[in-house]
Amino acid sequence: MPNIRYLKIRFDQNIFPYDIPRFRAAVIEKTQRESDRFHNHKGEKEYLYRYPLIQYKVTDKKASILCLEEATDDIHMLLQNRDLDLRVGDRTASYAIEHIDLHYHQVQTWDRAFHYSLLNWQALNQKFFLRYHELEDDLPAQIDLLESILRGHILAFATGIGWHVEDRITAKITQVKQIKALPFKGKDIWAFTLNFKTNVSLPNFIGLGKGSSVGFGVVKEIGGDIPAATGSTHSQTNQNG
Repeated sequence: MPNIRYLKIRFDQNIFPYDIPRFRAAVIEKTQRESDRFHNHKGEKEYLYRYPLIQYKVTDKKASILCLEEATDDIHMLLQNRDLDLRVGDRTASYAIEHIDLHYHQVQTWDRAFHYSLLNWQALNQKFFLRYHELEDDLPAQIDLLESILRGHILAFATGIGWHVEDRITAKITQVKQIKALPFKGKDIWAFTLNFKTNVSLPNFIGLGKGSSVGFGVVKEIGGDIPAATGSTHSQTNQNG
């Protein structure tokens, strides 16, 4: 049950969710590809199939970066630049840090449930997409399938942070709020927005599922009932913009 390092940086520039891949590309170029944690590629063609420890988000309508564990060290490759002028799409702007949240988060299974929202979650790969549609006349079976996939995605997160889970992970969908098609890598994909509960204390704003590095599958706590982790905590807002 790790006590993981967590760093979320919010910048002062507004971006739209569809701009996240462009924001990611700008950050990658700014860091001169010094660390593959910024992009999860090895060379020009090989992709590293692992949970992303650096994730690009929109929080409070602002460009944001979330770093976990050793990636909280790698972020200095971006922040050491004397200027943070980033070209996102056809617009170049100077990005200043507006807010920093740095703390330790205790990730573990508990004997009670925690409630979360899950935004634009890519649940269905090709295999599961076909299975989901085979069950179109059986809503409970569709929900069971989604819950099984969600448990798998939580387990993938656990593996990514180096946590060997010994207890059973539970995941129960409490409300499906929206299903819509969203563009991803030149295709339209189904994205689910829903509420769920689990016995795992998940950090806010982490991503689950495919596209989690670029703003898909964002987890947000509902109710504020996650136990505080041990260790140091730092939160700072730049009031001067």
